[in-house]
Amino acid sequence: MNQVCHALKMDYTELAKSEFPFEGEFYLSKNKRYNELIFFVHFYEGSKRELLRHIKLVNDLGFDAFAFQLNGTAKDLITRLPITADGALGVKHVYAAQIEKLLNEIPGDKIIFSFSNPSASAIEAMAKRHCFDTIAMICDSGPTAQFLPSVWKLVRNYKFPVLFSGLKVPATAALSVFWSLHFHKDIHSQLEKFPENFPLLSIRGWKDKLIPPQHIDEVFEPHHNLNWTKLNLPEAEHLTGLRDCRSEYAPSVEAFLKRVATPIIKSI
Repeated sequence: MNQVCHALKMDYTELAKSEFPFEGEFYLSKNKRYNELIFFVHFYEGSKRELLRHIKLVNDLGFDAFAFQLNGTAKDLITRLPITADGALGVKHVYAAQIEKLLNEIPGDKIIFSFSNPSASAIEAMAKRHCFDTIAMICDSGPTAQFLPSVWKLVRNYKFPVLFSGLKVPATAALSVFWSLHFHKDIHSQLEKFPENFPLLSIRGWKDKLIPPQHIDEVFEPHHNLNWTKLNLPEAEHLTGLRDCRSEYAPSVEAFLKRVATPIIKSI
């Protein structure tokens, strides 16, 4: 997939001055060496600011980046139902619609870098667009093929706005339904729409209690159209790979990106 040259250099300098929905923001590399944009999708209840370590990594490698703020949290469920403009119920689908909108607004080829279960939303958005101008994907700590166990662990073990222990079971049920009526199962029909030999890097920590590696494998293993590889981090927990295992994480991400991206040939 790696090309020797590219006819046009995608320059986001002027576009970066524009306002984008969902607090979308460009992070431009000081030494751009690749044509593709790294499009970040943060984890559930997270923020684009919590990805700055990852953004700096790809900027230093020579990639421009884009990040935004997913709208739709557990607190939002108190005041409004998560429904898309076309009537799909679920935070997963609301996220997917936001991702799709931004992908449509940003020109040029893109590599998706997503985290935890919102990776499923990114996959949904990519499938709806038939992977048009999204040439590869990195999924860190997700998504899961066992949604209910992941939600239960999220409610029980992680910081979450559930005040009383007696509410944890109904909260698990409610969050599961509000994520998607399909839970995780629609992801398989979406991955089937990806192009043949589509490059994907799956990053997982062996100490991840929220989404264990085997639950991630169940997402990708059935799909032979994917050219997917694993980065196994024996000492990493959920989303801690770059922070705690940088010596393994950073070179593997760099090697993957160099394999799929298009170097810019500078004129003399």
